[in-house]
Amino acid sequence: MGEQMVLLRVKAERVEELVSPPRSLLERRLIDTAQAATVRRRQEWYRGLEDAVLDLSDALPEGTEDYDARKLFEFLVELRRAIDVDVDATDERGEVELATMRMRDVVHRISRRLEHNQLDDPRTAATAVFSTMRGTGVGDLSRLLGVSTKTVNTWKAGGPVTRKAERVVVLSQLLTYLRASMTPVGLMMWFEAPRHQLDGRTPLEVLNEDEASARELLVSLARGARAQLAG
Repeated sequence: MGEQMVLLRVKAERVEELVSPPRSLLERRLIDTAQAATVRRRQEWYRGLEDAVLDLSDALPEGTEDYDARKLFEFLVELRRAIDVDVDATDERGEVELATMRMRDVVHRISRRLEHNQLDDPRTAATAVFSTMRGTGVGDLSRLLGVSTKTVNTWKAGGPVTRKAERVVVLSQLLTYLRASMTPVGLMMWFEAPRHQLDGRTPLEVLNEDEASARELLVSLARGARAQLAG
């Protein structure tokens, strides 16, 4: 199961890599020869993207029945139609770029879902936490994970994660929403800052109360924090 999930993530990352056409394919071409070359390169790019989408869809457990896979195909068709209409490859109406943006949103959602599924394994989740919080002291890690410093060191050495497994999974998934916009120091501050959405409690306090019920509440908070920083 672990190897399959890694393979799926590789396929999703390939689609993410291809879904944005090179800038040169979105720029207006004024010289006929250059325009012809642009049309040809865009056709080649689209074929590569289409193959990557098909490859990812075939590998997903539910195949084309997967909701996000269906949306990806829907926007792929939209992209194909936009390219067919835009015969001179200028994309003056921005329809090609719009279709790729929609595809990018969907495949990013697929990638995040696959990552979260992979992080359902406590051992994998612990490794992800240590990687994201690289440089954080063992004392801070102990408070985050809710275990002793000795246990933290055992886990860092590759030991099995048997205690607080659900908390480790929740924590690792929360970090996937926050890590892109915060340093490890900032992440610790996020967990220790009182929040009005939590009735004045800190995310760490909510985790300490009940890891299971904390997941939905803290994921919502983490998503909101990411959106605010992105805006």
